[in-house]
Amino acid sequence: MPGIKTTFVSVCICVWLLAAAAAHAEPVRAALVIGNEAYTALPAVAACGRSANLVAAALRTLGFEMTERHDASTGGIDAGIFEFSQHLAAGKGTGFVYVCGYAADFNDRTFLLPASANIARPSDVLTQGILAKALLNTISGDPDAVGMVVFDLIAKPDSPKINLDALANLVVPDGVGVLAVSQAAPTDRPTPLAEALAAALAGPVVRTNVLFTAVKTRLGAGAVTAMAAHAPVRPGVLAGKAPPDAYVPPQPPVAIARPFAPRPAIMGIPEVLPDETLMTDEDRRKIQKALTRLGFYSLPADGQFGPETRAAIRRYQHQIGAEMNGILSAAQASRLVSTR
Repeated sequence: MPGIKTTFVSVCICVWLLAAAAAHAEPVRAALVIGNEAYTALPAVAACGRSANLVAAALRTLGFEMTERHDASTGGIDAGIFEFSQHLAAGKGTGFVYVCGYAADFNDRTFLLPASANIARPSDVLTQGILAKALLNTISGDPDAVGMVVFDLIAKPDSPKINLDALANLVVPDGVGVLAVSQAAPTDRPTPLAEALAAALAGPVVRTNVLFTAVKTRLGAGAVTAMAAHAPVRPGVLAGKAPPDAYVPPQPPVAIARPFAPRPAIMGIPEVLPDETLMTDEDRRKIQKALTRLGFYSLPADGQFGPETRAAIRRYQHQIGAEMNGILSAAQASRLVSTR
């Protein structure tokens, strides 16, 4: 009997250790959902309460560790941001942020308005609002982060429209996508963006690029007043287990196998560069120097296309009317380095 008891205890310990190891190996999936419906000094927005519940339910089904805030004050939102960031800090994984409520711009920055906000003057958002960038910062501390940040906003009555392009162009890691929409007067049902998100989050496997495209397509028929987006440069998996070949990142080029020879500018002929997958370190430095020359980039030209360079590329793409995906095609790269 003692031997049987010892064996049983040993088996239990082994099972516990295996379960603990599996839990440790499982990537963290954390979500922050904020829905402000009942405002103290602004008209109620029933759609935001319903939208937050709809998106939270979809994320909970996918196994996300939820942080939810409804009708939150400034302190409540700050506490939610801190709790969410702590979940992500527990290990590498994926993050999802959704916020629905009033917002206002001040000095080219967007502020989310807590339910307790009483904005008598435009500058009051500095003390009562939550800087929208703070939500991006929670998910962008790790350069390898995978996730989505979604702003479902209603412009504060009697205030200018929200600058969604500036919001979507904030610096984030390559694996993070940003989607921002605004609407003037939502109905009592969930917003079009929330409904599109819930449909796209219907797993079992959810990839950032697929979700991003599905939501944009569904909203493309005039469902919202305005929309701005930054697609994830490096697609990733938000939930489920993707097949091994679901995404193969571009490999760095081998110099001896490079089929493209860049053509320098000679006698007024524009210089020609390849797309990013075939660029050398020298080519990338040329890109960064050109972005600096045009006022889009302010860091040293180190040949590394990190978040700051990607943001500068998106700003350049916005200027030339191209898709702001942060990745240069051969034509865009050649045009960039030839622009004086």
